[in-house]
Amino acid sequence: MRRRRGWAVAIAVAGVVAASFAVTAGLTREPAQDSGREQVAEPVAFAADVVDVVRTGERSVRVVVELPSGGEDCGDDVRVEHVQDALPDRPDTVYANVMYSAPMPDVGACRGRRTAEVPLTVSAPLGERMLVFNAAFPAWTPDGDRYRRCDDLLGCHPPEDTCDPVWIDKAVYQLDVPVKRLRSVREVRACDGTWLILDVNPAAGRCAPDGGECEPGGDVARWFLRFDRDHWETVLRTSGAGCTGLDREFTDLPTELCATLPAP
Repeated sequence: MRRRRGWAVAIAVAGVVAASFAVTAGLTREPAQDSGREQVAEPVAFAADVVDVVRTGERSVRVVVELPSGGEDCGDDVRVEHVQDALPDRPDTVYANVMYSAPMPDVGACRGRRTAEVPLTVSAPLGERMLVFNAAFPAWTPDGDRYRRCDDLLGCHPPEDTCDPVWIDKAVYQLDVPVKRLRSVREVRACDGTWLILDVNPAAGRCAPDGGECEPGGDVARWFLRFDRDHWETVLRTSGAGCTGLDREFTDLPTELCATLPAP
C-alpha cells in the first residue's frame, strides 16, 4: 500500500514539473517571424457628391462629382450603380447611385477636394425626365444641355411671380424660422416683385395652425428685402412705423409701400 502511494506521489510531482516546463517554454519561445507582407485595408464604398450633370446624348449624361483628395488612397473607382429608369410609379424620374471606393482614411489625411467624371447611360431617351442620385433630394431637372439642382422649397420650376407664397417661404426660411412655421410667423405688408416687407414674429409658431385664441408673445420685427437675381436678400430690420428716411438710403424703394404702415 505504501509502495502504491509512493508511485502516485512520484507521478504527480513529475506531472507538475512537466507542466511547469511547458509554461516556461511557452513564455520564452521566440515570436514568429513576420512574413513581410503589409496589411492592406479593404476599400469601403461611399456615395459621391454630384456637383454637375451635362447631357452627352439622347440617352446619356456626364456626371461630375467631388471626391476627397490629399492622399494616395482618398478616393478612386468612381462608378454608377443600380440605375432605375423604368419605375411604373415614377416614369418622370431616373434613379442612380454614384459611388466611389476608398479605404477608411486616417483623420486629416484627405482634406482636399477634386472633381471626377463618370458616364451614365439609360435604356430609353431621357427627354425631360429628372435625375435623382443616391436617393438624395431635391432632384436634378433638365436645363438646356445641362441639368440644374432643384430647390427644397421652390421646386424645379419656381413661380415667375417673386411675390408668390413659395418665394416668401424661401425668404422667411433664411431668417432662421423652422420649415413648419414659415407661414404662421409672418405677415406680408407689401410686395411689388422687387421689394418685400414682412412683419415676422418667430414666437407665433407656438400657436396651433387651426387658429383660435392664442397669445404667442415675442417681439415682432419688420424686415425689408430686395430681390436679387434668384433670391430675396435681407436689407434692413426695423421696429418703427412707416419708412421715413429709408428712401434716402435706398433710393429705389417705393415709399408708397411703407409710408402708411404702423409700427410692427
